[in-house]
Amino acid sequence: MSLNPLAPVTDYPSMLNRIFWFTSAATLGGVWLLRAHVAGIEAALAPLDGLLVFGEDRVSPVPAGSLAPALAVGLLTRACRIHAQLSDWLGIRERFDIDVILHRLAGRTGVDLTGVPDEALVRRRHRLMRDAFYSHTGGRHAVVDESLVHQALDAWSWFWVGLEAATVLSVVSLLLVACGAQAVGLKTLAWSIAFAVIGLPMLRNQCKRYAWAQVSVIVSDTKRAEQVRRAFDCLDDRDESVRLAA
Repeated sequence: MSLNPLAPVTDYPSMLNRIFWFTSAATLGGVWLLRAHVAGIEAALAPLDGLLVFGEDRVSPVPAGSLAPALAVGLLTRACRIHAQLSDWLGIRERFDIDVILHRLAGRTGVDLTGVPDEALVRRRHRLMRDAFYSHTGGRHAVVDESLVHQALDAWSWFWVGLEAATVLSVVSLLLVACGAQAVGLKTLAWSIAFAVIGLPMLRNQCKRYAWAQVSVIVSDTKRAEQVRRAFDCLDDRDESVRLAA
């Protein structure tokens, strides 16, 4: 695992590494707030503070009682792919694929999606993304420049960092309120919500810009544009239950 959270993101593992480090940092800030305002948590974690020692009399500048839970949360979110769980729960990637990528591909290739129900796009989303988009951005037949793909991955990594940080601090704020520190808890929650409402859409727009750039490369060739048009033919397929009934 890379120790540099700012190292360029070039693949999914390096994206997970960045998310891990920044989620751990956000959790560290949350633990600091909890220790500062909740006496019971401070009493429970204080005995761990001196356990992290480097050589003789060289104690870690970050108390082990704060660092240990922060790293534990970071490892847990990485192992469980919490960003992916949140994405599925909130429909983040699903709506991005449909609203940003597939509609853009359709519009640039003359495919009319006006009469296509959203449920059909949701149902065929993975197949459409595979045949119309991912087949041109990765693998042996990739036509999109690798640097553009890496820029898109980097943009998504910052979005997931922001999403997990907002989630962690929201949980911390609720714990603060539950433990009696209402003022600081509500203030932390307000900042978390403000970031989610203002910051996350800004990060999403960066992802959108790179996605549209990739779409432009894909449809710039007439043969590839025709392949994209044919990929949308799957929307004309009827459900298996309908075919059987017929």
